[in-house]
Amino acid sequence: MEAIYLYDNGTNSSATDALRTFFEGLNLSFSLVDVREDDAAKQNVARWADGREDVFPLVRVGEKIRSLFFNPTPAVLARLFVEGVAEAPLAGEKLEVFSANWCPDCRVLESALDRKSVAYKKVDIETTPGAPESIMRWSGGRRVVPTVRIGDNVVMFNPGPNALARVVGY
Repeated sequence: MEAIYLYDNGTNSSATDALRTFFEGLNLSFSLVDVREDDAAKQNVARWADGREDVFPLVRVGEKIRSLFFNPTPAVLARLFVEGVAEAPLAGEKLEVFSANWCPDCRVLESALDRKSVAYKKVDIETTPGAPESIMRWSGGRRVVPTVRIGDNVVMFNPGPNALARVVGY
């Protein structure tokens, strides 16, 4: 299981408590990071969230960041962590796939989305000004493709088609 980090800034304790209960109920190990006490974490969150402040609690999956969930509920995370969950709370959210023509993982993901007739906006990092910098800011300095933004509150780095399907429900 990938590392799970739950970032909190003290502004939404009921949502943070719900996520703690969710992870504990699944017997998932996680680290609670209080950005009021950790300046580096506070700076990282500011970069990941493009300066937005309505992102807490924030869930980061992976030591090398695999996914970021801004202000998620247990229902949003359930499809990622629990097998057989039918409801897809992120279904219908706008998808942006940051990709490059030279990237085989990008082609696999885009082909899967096309086969399922999932609407998405392709952002070519080679031709779209600022796209590579955005990915590097969100990912902690890595230029990783494909990167998928789901609505305003989820960013996934190099998700396979199955992982993305579990989150958005296609």
